[in-house]
Amino acid sequence: MTWPKLNSRIYFVTPAGVEKDELLGLVEAALAGGVGMIQYREKSKSTRQMIEEVGRILERCRPAGVPVIVNDRVDVALASGAEGVHLGVDDMPIDMARRLLGPEPIVGATTPTAELVRAAAPQGASYVAVGSIFASPTKPEKGAVGPEVIARAKTATRLPVCAIGGINDENIGLIAREEIALYAVVSGISGAVDPRAATAELVRLSRGEDE
Repeated sequence: MTWPKLNSRIYFVTPAGVEKDELLGLVEAALAGGVGMIQYREKSKSTRQMIEEVGRILERCRPAGVPVIVNDRVDVALASGAEGVHLGVDDMPIDMARRLLGPEPIVGATTPTAELVRAAAPQGASYVAVGSIFASPTKPEKGAVGPEVIARAKTATRLPVCAIGGINDENIGLIAREEIALYAVVSGISGAVDPRAATAELVRLSRGEDE
């Protein structure tokens, strides 16, 4: 696949377990703030609910040219017509997801080791995600590996690299000049008092812009 031209490198991962209206409000705020890509992440809702919510998100994102990625669930991505999936190390194998989705959709892969980073491209991944870069309130059980993992990943693959884990407006400047494709943000947007303004600030800082 050809890597899409994104509005920005900010990749908003939606929080799990929120009501539909709140979810859509967060998506709309992120879009207004200039987000580049959105990942729908849900663990407990029914498959029918997930498909319906992704469809509603797509209605908002398509006019803005913002791709929507579904976490874990290849079936939900296929049924809803989303632009792709993101797979963890315990999810469907990358090559199997690629066969099911075809050549064009985005297939992201969590790659916590150098071996997995190197293996992702031959299996059909579109990008690799590394982290947690910083301590993450979303997954506190995973220790921070630090920004150094970004440089190691970039030397191990030609795929676009996504940084994830605890990224917010206070620390994104530490990695903003790493020339990576995506900065995945969860609570830095969803937990903000003003998610639109938080997204806009993250977009600005991701470009290495000073005050």
